[in-house]
Amino acid sequence: MRVFIFPLLLLTAALQCSADAPDRLFIRPWTELEPLVRIGPGPYPIPRETAEKALLELGRVLVSGMIYGWEFSYTPSDKSRRVEEDFILTPIAQVLWGSPRLRVTETEVTDTRLWARIAYTLDEQESRRRAAWDSNTAALSTGEGTAALQDGAPARTKALESAIRDAIRRSLDTRYLNKPREVTGEIVLWTDPIMLARSGTYTATATIKLLVRDFIPYRIF
Repeated sequence: MRVFIFPLLLLTAALQCSADAPDRLFIRPWTELEPLVRIGPGPYPIPRETAEKALLELGRVLVSGMIYGWEFSYTPSDKSRRVEEDFILTPIAQVLWGSPRLRVTETEVTDTRLWARIAYTLDEQESRRRAAWDSNTAALSTGEGTAALQDGAPARTKALESAIRDAIRRSLDTRYLNKPREVTGEIVLWTDPIMLARSGTYTATATIKLLVRDFIPYRIF
């Protein structure tokens, strides 16, 4: 299986996104100051300044996914046809690093985790884009994914990728009778994904909006 996602989407929030005003997004990502698995060199525990910078960058990537989203290509696995699952996410656009409209409004340390509340103010074009997704033509779907905690920070990315893929699969299952050979389209994160660490795994829950561009059945091959 090949899975590609914007590489900096390594962790997500533990609380769903809320919109106190139509032109603002709020997210609450967290990161571990004392990760169970250390990958690469660097001080341990992770300095707070380093962790805060990482949270702001991850917040930037997350709101990019909530505004612009990704194009996707999904081929479900099919053992009878000897077809392996293939899932590709390609970012459409992103909020630029250093944008004054993206800022950390507060931080908090609980146990060994650093939490941040991050606010992003949408411009007129971004507000219109979010509003366009808020229509009946875009399907709403929620999925869940897991990954082994012992794999470290990359496991959170895998868990979120799995949750997005699961949300797409669930949406397709309710709309199409037969399994497709391939599906392409666009998705956006509709709420701030939830990430939990428990029982040796990271568990991600992602709610997306989905537009199918092409649904290719097996009969044409």
